[in-house]
Amino acid sequence: MTKKRVRLFLFFLLAGLAFGYLYLMVTTHIRAAETCTVVVVVFNKDAQANLTLDFMYNRRTLSGIVSVSGRYRHPDYPEGTIRRDVAYTWVENKNTFQLLSTNINKVDNVESLPEEVIASVLPAFYVYPNKRVNYVIHQQGDSGFLFSVGKRPLFVCSR
Repeated sequence: MTKKRVRLFLFFLLAGLAFGYLYLMVTTHIRAAETCTVVVVVFNKDAQANLTLDFMYNRRTLSGIVSVSGRYRHPDYPEGTIRRDVAYTWVENKNTFQLLSTNINKVDNVESLPEEVIASVLPAFYVYPNKRVNYVIHQQGDSGFLFSVGKRPLFVCSR
């Protein structure tokens, strides 16, 4: 009778551990932020910005952070660095996403350009808090997302 109790105890112990591990994996996946990255080159007259945008987002909370980093070049202005994190929330309607910047965290010891210069190559959403940008986002299988404005594709954000 003792061997049966030990086996039963071990069975329930292992079943509990397995269930706990499964529960941990599912809840961690639900809470975990997803990411995608895009490298873009933006031109405005003689200005050029080589940028990397790292989108980190959480579908459960409808919020995320986009990390913006890169270099700015203009013949009449010294070359400079852009480095900031934009916290945002979004509202979704089918494939249209309206992103609202809630906080801009500039990395002061890295970023060397005034906001007016950055605003010349990036939408206000990436420069100032409480600004909106609308994107149509289509999933591209497991590899990433196609961001567009209306029917005009802008960039592919890769996972």
